[in-house]
Amino acid sequence: MNPFFLESRSGTLFAVYISPSDSEPKGALVHVPAFAEEMNKSRHMVMLQANALSKLGYGVLILDLFGTGDSSGDFAEATWDFWLADLAEGVAWLKRQGIERVGLWGLRTGILLAMDYAKRNPDTISRMLAWQPVFNGDMFVTQFLRLRIAAAIMNNLAPQEKTGDLKRLLQQGQALEVAGYGLNPELMNPLMKLKFDPSALVSLNSFDVFEVVAAQNPQSSFVYLQAVDNLTNQGIPTTLTTVTGEQFWASQEISTAPALLTVTLEKVRLWH
Repeated sequence: MNPFFLESRSGTLFAVYISPSDSEPKGALVHVPAFAEEMNKSRHMVMLQANALSKLGYGVLILDLFGTGDSSGDFAEATWDFWLADLAEGVAWLKRQGIERVGLWGLRTGILLAMDYAKRNPDTISRMLAWQPVFNGDMFVTQFLRLRIAAAIMNNLAPQEKTGDLKRLLQQGQALEVAGYGLNPELMNPLMKLKFDPSALVSLNSFDVFEVVAAQNPQSSFVYLQAVDNLTNQGIPTTLTTVTGEQFWASQEISTAPALLTVTLEKVRLWH
């Protein structure tokens, strides 16, 4: 494990590189994190998976995007363009290490950032792993803004706002605070506009989706089934794997989903 600081257009980023065990790496992945507190809850799972991938011969670069973790800046200063630049710098760093086959491993909204990057930078990415991907930025932002309304209710206050009111404020350029996070309109407005975009993935060798559900005998979500069908029909090699386990990105305590670790490794072993 190699922690270091990486210079990006946004500022100084904290990064950890998990080196592959093989002397000749098979490739490498940049982890694209989840949003806000979901990122913090997921750190343990991400590190477990990164260590396991390194034993298969794949390096993993874990970045704290600008305004998050130990990177420079405050979350309230983060913009979507900054995060795209951070991701580009991570990919470029891996290529400077002599690794030609670089993929992106996105968690939750991280996959929207990964797809937007891939669309703007075609042919720089070979594969994507998508853990519990968010495919609709507007719906995600709506759910996140509900935390502000829920906080008012828990404090015995009558909510004075609706999610639609809050979204309009963001669209008008006004910053908001939700669950202790300052939300920059230049981050949230681009996120709200993003949806699943097959055109961003046409140059990939594979796109592997993983879903974690709580119920036994898991059934895949319709939105994921539809996405896989759309991509498969366009000739993009795509898989969907659904497992039971803890939804670690949203749990109260730090938790893991061992089955997700296992199936991810099984899928990566099939890469050529």
